[in-house]
Amino acid sequence: MSQLTVLIVEPFEAVRAMITNVLNEMGNIKIIQSSNSNDALEKLAYNDVGLIIGEWQLSGLTGIEFLTQVRTTPRTAKIPFLMMSSTIEQAHVVRAIQCGVSEFIVKPFSSKQLKARIQRALNRPVRAFQGDSAQLASVAQEEQIQLLIVDDVADNIKVISDILRRDYKVRAALNGKKALQICAGDPQPDIILLDIMMPEMDGLEVCRRLKADPNTQHITVIFLTALEQTEHVIKGLSLGAVDYITKPANPAIVKSRVQAHCRGIESHRLMRAQIDTMLENARLRDEFDNLNQNELTKPVSVIQHACELLSSHVQQSEKARHYLEEIQHNCAQLQLHLDSVTALAKIERNDYQLNPQSHNLLFVVDGVLAALANTLKQQQLSVHTSIAADLEYRGELTLTHTLLSHLIKNALEASRTRPSINVNASQSDEHVVITIHNSDPVPTHLTEQFFEKFVSFGKPGRLGMGTYIAKLLVEAQHGTIAFRTDDNLGTEVFVHLPLG
Repeated sequence: MSQLTVLIVEPFEAVRAMITNVLNEMGNIKIIQSSNSNDALEKLAYNDVGLIIGEWQLSGLTGIEFLTQVRTTPRTAKIPFLMMSSTIEQAHVVRAIQCGVSEFIVKPFSSKQLKARIQRALNRPVRAFQGDSAQLASVAQEEQIQLLIVDDVADNIKVISDILRRDYKVRAALNGKKALQICAGDPQPDIILLDIMMPEMDGLEVCRRLKADPNTQHITVIFLTALEQTEHVIKGLSLGAVDYITKPANPAIVKSRVQAHCRGIESHRLMRAQIDTMLENARLRDEFDNLNQNELTKPVSVIQHACELLSSHVQQSEKARHYLEEIQHNCAQLQLHLDSVTALAKIERNDYQLNPQSHNLLFVVDGVLAALANTLKQQQLSVHTSIAADLEYRGELTLTHTLLSHLIKNALEASRTRPSINVNASQSDEHVVITIHNSDPVPTHLTEQFFEKFVSFGKPGRLGMGTYIAKLLVEAQHGTIAFRTDDNLGTEVFVHLPLG
């Protein structure tokens, strides 16, 4: 086994030493250490690194900016990246995934936990960068804790601002009236460092008004006070302030007090995000269950009706044969749907065992169109095909039938200009290329999300899973899927599957 080079990017020497000990226990590993992202980037330029273990909070570039730089640089894009953090904010994890993190571990952690995460980071495919760096910077700016310093002495504001501006978004106000205006605007401050003794409107009155207003009462108030103002501090705390800092400001105390209250703010943010996610997941699960139930109810209803008609016409061979064929067809569709749901669940868990065989593509497409025959007739839709009778692909019949069903249904539902689509196929090198074309373009705001889960437009009652499922099923068969769209061309979806 060749030697693995690991780059540790962590500001605290004790943590670097702990990680180094764990890596040394794992065997043939060369270790490079950096305390900040700028030094780490320099070392990446001169070393062939096989794994990066980096902290979220770094000086210079932040951990997420460092990860973005790694993923968007061709030389380092494929290096596994294990991110460490002292907090487990859902938004942080989502951003890290968008930027291509391999694994995420929360401090403090044991050597056993770290070893397990390292193994997973090394064994799993490296994620590509999926976010826009400018967009992520904007998101980071929005999520950063917002501080407002209120003091009638500009020098006091400068001293405290210099202590905090590196870690927080800092604004200032020289009087209580201006402070209230800022708090009423957007973005609102998360924390106010509020001087008690100010002319015209003192800090106590500002605090009273903030806590009396439902739109501002959630803002955390920390008083700035002189040592002898104990009576005012007690009154301020009774009005709803959470803490106080005495002047002149001690940098270490200011940082620690603010940081302590920031943890509470971030915990509330995380809790709100988790509640929102739970509610959204519950809603989506209900919708998915309802739609899934409809997919099962329809063929069962047809089978029941055909059985009743069959029993009434059992002596009439032509009619009996027709009803029997309808029952057989819908039973096959029902089984196909159940098989595809089972396969999709396994694919999403990365637990699907592919069993590819050669299949006739025209046979599969004809089967899809036969299943859609009633819908096509009722809605006066048409599908034109151009597929060679002997063209074969290598994959699984159930997966291909399901993915083509979703793509053809999507194309038909999106066809408003002309109620028809074209399905063509050809051979290209070692692949079969299937093209599904409809005359309408994809809305601009959906082009970046075309293959994502729960994305839909202008389709009431639809969950927006079609292209997402199709992409999973194509890739499970070692194929690829892409699309192009414009106002003149309409939309074309291209599916590449291995040649049979």
